[in-house]
Amino acid sequence: MKFTSSVYPELVVHDLGVVFHDGETEVTDKATIEALRGLPADVGVRAAGGRPPKDPATP
Repeated sequence: MKFTSSVYPELVVHDLGVVFHDGETEVTDKATIEALRGLPADVGVRAAGGRPPKDPATP
């Protein structure tokens, strides 16, 4: 899953082993993904992309 950091484009999260370059990083480990989602909002890290919303007209 791709994450972006608009506040700190070269952010390093040592505890998780995650390094952002130019405000982006790719993470595949589920535990790390959940940990990044739990970071405080003022750090500016958010998931990018993801699944498109399900079309309610499609069964």
